[in-house]
Amino acid sequence: MNERAAAMALEDSRAFRFGPKKLNLLIGEGVSRLNVYTLLFGSFFGIAMMGFVNACQPYLFTEVLNIPADEQGPLAGNLTFLSEIVVICTIGLIGAFSDKVGRKPLWVGAFLIFAIGYFLYPIATSVNELVAYRMFFAIGLAANTAMLPSVINDYAVESSRGKLTAVCFMLNGLGFILLLTPLRLLLPLFSEMTDGDPVQAARYWLWTASGICLFVSTGLLIGLKAGTPTQVAKRESMLATLTIGIGAAKKLRVALAYVAAIVARGDMAVLSTFFVLWLTQEGIAAGMDTKTASGLGLKFYILIQVFALCWLPVMGYILDKFDRVAGLAIALFLGGLGYFSMLLLDDPLGPNMYFVAVLIGMGEISANLASLTLIGSEAPAKGRGAIIGMFSLCGAIGILLIAKVGGTLSGMYGSISPFILVACANVAVLVFALIVLAITRKEKARLAEAA
Repeated sequence: MNERAAAMALEDSRAFRFGPKKLNLLIGEGVSRLNVYTLLFGSFFGIAMMGFVNACQPYLFTEVLNIPADEQGPLAGNLTFLSEIVVICTIGLIGAFSDKVGRKPLWVGAFLIFAIGYFLYPIATSVNELVAYRMFFAIGLAANTAMLPSVINDYAVESSRGKLTAVCFMLNGLGFILLLTPLRLLLPLFSEMTDGDPVQAARYWLWTASGICLFVSTGLLIGLKAGTPTQVAKRESMLATLTIGIGAAKKLRVALAYVAAIVARGDMAVLSTFFVLWLTQEGIAAGMDTKTASGLGLKFYILIQVFALCWLPVMGYILDKFDRVAGLAIALFLGGLGYFSMLLLDDPLGPNMYFVAVLIGMGEISANLASLTLIGSEAPAKGRGAIIGMFSLCGAIGILLIAKVGGTLSGMYGSISPFILVACANVAVLVFALIVLAITRKEKARLAEAA
């Protein structure tokens, strides 16, 4: 038994089993069951409370700030763009600070910032105020994004790290569906309670989200493990990380993973930023009031996540069964097909949208899972952190590009144009993946003949 295996065996012997026996999930020494339950609790609420800020914007734009329809797409793109700039600038500092003060205060603080942000958002009286509140909210996004994987890695032993991550990410998806569905239904209720006053209805709607975030923040404060991590790996400088990460792109499959990260994160960004806005504007154009159109748009957005969650285990099986690049090619094909199929819809709010939502959900989750799996299998143990860091940076670039370019195209050519941009990007990277797959197979055949 080598030194690493011996260390893992010792770690496992000191751990305790959590959850079903078949899962064989081992939790590290010094972590209580309450701590783990609190991690799962935070996971359930995390993605939903980050995603609702985009989902509520179409109603705010139209009913509270009275922004013209042709200006809403560019504004939504700019808000996401500026938010991501804040995340990129702060997430590294937040991660380093958590090594000094512990994960607990920063994860508690993330949901507290969400609570304040959702309280302030509907009382904005101008676009500038809305931008300021969104940039403040983005600090919470950075903290939540950094702390979830950090706490997972703190709690699980090495042999169970992947399993605990999968459980938490599954709860992310379930929380998104189970929380946004009732929130969607609350808007018409608040509209009735306020005698049709859209401003007051919007405030009650977002203040409900604020109350949920305050509740989660309190739960994390009570249940998370206090103190700093017992072992903190030495952090590379930003320059060293960039050098190692860029150098790894000499390997064709790593370069493909980097480019795929841009598209995969762009897929997520185009949905969170523009999808509900597009369907809301289509509904208003068809004669619906804003709350009804916004509710329908949010319903289809939730359904996309439902279909993505159902497809997740199937795509996981495909990625484990076939070459990772072949799996990525399948994912990109599904993504391109889903987004291009939006052009064929005569009525985006009609029954055919269900079929399109299935394809979009399958494509979105597949691209993210396939790109993550590819970079995970291609990054060597030495320099893995730097390579995955570069992969994450490429993902952030994807969000920035779709927010800025997609927002500009939306204002120039209509609300569906950001989706066509992403569809073309999926097809372009699909061609790259097929080329890489062909080269890889030729190399394998050549090595087999040489042997």
